[in-house]
Amino acid sequence: MNIFPYKPRKNQIAIMQTIHRTLEDRRHLVFESGTGSGKTICVLSATLEYALQNGKKIVYTTRTNAQQRQVILEIRSIREKNPDLKNNLTGVGMQGRANMCLLARNNSELSKGTSEELSRFCSSEKKKTKNVPSEGCRFYHSFLNKEKTDKTKQWFKKNLPTAEEFIEYCEKQSICPYEINKVLMKESNLIVVPYVYVFDLMIRNMLLDALGVPENDIILVVDEAHNLPDYIRDLYSSQLSLFMLTSCSLEAEKYGDPSMLDGRVTVSGFCKMLESIASDLRDTYVYAILENGIRTGAVKNTDAFIPSHEFETEIISRLKITSKNLHDIISDLTAYGEKIQEYRQKEGKLPRSFLHSLGVFLDFWMSLEMEQYVKLIVDAGGGNNPCVEAYCLDPSVGTEILSCFHSTIHMSGTLEPLEEYRDSLGLPEKTELVSFPSSFPKENRRVLFVDDVSTKYEDITKDDDMVNRMINHVTSVCNSFPKNTMVFFPSFNVLNMFRGNDDINKINRSVFFEEQKMSQSALMDLVSDFKEYGNGGNEGAALFSVMGGRISEGMDFPAEQLEIALIVGIPYPKPTARQRGLQHYYDIKFRKGWEYTVEAPTARKLLQSIGRLIRNEKDRGIAVILDRRAPRFKKYIKDLEESKNVLEEIQKFLEK
Repeated sequence: MNIFPYKPRKNQIAIMQTIHRTLEDRRHLVFESGTGSGKTICVLSATLEYALQNGKKIVYTTRTNAQQRQVILEIRSIREKNPDLKNNLTGVGMQGRANMCLLARNNSELSKGTSEELSRFCSSEKKKTKNVPSEGCRFYHSFLNKEKTDKTKQWFKKNLPTAEEFIEYCEKQSICPYEINKVLMKESNLIVVPYVYVFDLMIRNMLLDALGVPENDIILVVDEAHNLPDYIRDLYSSQLSLFMLTSCSLEAEKYGDPSMLDGRVTVSGFCKMLESIASDLRDTYVYAILENGIRTGAVKNTDAFIPSHEFETEIISRLKITSKNLHDIISDLTAYGEKIQEYRQKEGKLPRSFLHSLGVFLDFWMSLEMEQYVKLIVDAGGGNNPCVEAYCLDPSVGTEILSCFHSTIHMSGTLEPLEEYRDSLGLPEKTELVSFPSSFPKENRRVLFVDDVSTKYEDITKDDDMVNRMINHVTSVCNSFPKNTMVFFPSFNVLNMFRGNDDINKINRSVFFEEQKMSQSALMDLVSDFKEYGNGGNEGAALFSVMGGRISEGMDFPAEQLEIALIVGIPYPKPTARQRGLQHYYDIKFRKGWEYTVEAPTARKLLQSIGRLIRNEKDRGIAVILDRRAPRFKKYIKDLEESKNVLEEIQKFLEK
């Protein structure tokens, strides 16, 4: 609390005291505090003060680069308020090689490499540089120049740059930012990294090597923690797609197409057989096509469960081999892939091998612990790219490392129920769970819902005018108030459905649309342009976005930059086989399948979107949920009220 750089607001002292107590007791803390309540600066102040006094390091994990930037800006504020700490307090933002490698940033093939591929490529380039500098990486060559490296480190310690600022500086100096960052991590009190640096085993080992301290001297902070369980599920899941198998066949043919099983099958022939099996599994379980070619009904699903041994049994049956033969094939594929990686590496290319990835997938598939996974056939690409998937149900498979740290602090504006988060990550029962009330005046926010619309599929199909009424709500609000307005949708599919409707063109203000695969820089430009319309008394604009996306989480829109939020529908998870498997698993494990896997994640997405409105005690904003099912979430959104006349109530709120 001694280094906190601002005048404390309500709850902030309590948050810092709670964190300090957690650190003293070497325990875990899970806490929720509303968006805009200053969680980041509270956690930084409390953990840094403790770390400086007790010789600890802080690893601060974020989901997005935008959140990482905010952490660095807050450390600057602490240094400005505490000039005596300027030489002792540093924080470094670390991003993946794809972002920080200057060769990868200017090479389309390298930029798409995985962390493992880029690591191997980087190692090869560094060896070349040491042996024949003119043939290796020129940026690493500059890094080996002590004078240049020392100059860069001095600039860093003086300016405490964000990752983006540091990369830009290093590019001008033609020196490798990634390698210098690894050096700076050892000298820094706080390291800001993406989740993957802690929860991927290989990358975590690199991080710990660079830090140079044991795990029990590290304080771990998890920002926007509500994202972590799904992130770990995805990280520990694995897919094998038709596109991947096609790439495997082409790779095999390009590099000689060797035979396996004493010449009984070629590598490309094996891959093509797997393509056929994946398509047959899709037809059987997703499309429900019988052996005689008759489909039992319309295709409504995009995935389906498959029996745990169906895939490998089909391989064994078609090749007429034993289980041992299949393991031999997997070993051969992995070995062939490694040879291809070495060959490409010698050519100065990304050491990528699809056959190696296939061998790794099949080995993983055969050794799964089925209690914590389900096996699926997925057809999300409209029939073009079916894939088999091993989906991780239990994120605690990747969180054993948490017990090794001095303490862990998990925070979010939306974590209720806190017990679900603790249980999902496998944190101990004695983990402290705290929910801090909002520190802002209640009258500064209103949350309304309307009863005449719904995005429920059955409601839309029964009522031909439903979509038109929703669009009318959106257009009338956007056209009636010269305020920056954000319109959140449950998914990009629903957003695009609205975007394709001609009535959207009736909005007579500037309209911005978030795109599904927008680059980070393009997204930041979009948000910046939208904010400008709210500044200085302009006419305001509308921004169409999605709940659970990058804009709805972690981005600030203070004052006039956002005053009205329209939430189109309830963002329930899709009723996929994957979701049903997750719900069943949590029913068996905790007896709370619906609450933990449907209700809580939906409420969090709603609250994150509403939370964009209020970022400080002077902010005011009004949200309208366009769905009659909103009252189901009254226990999470306690100020929720029904509106009989949306335009009139928004007008009254804005005039106050």
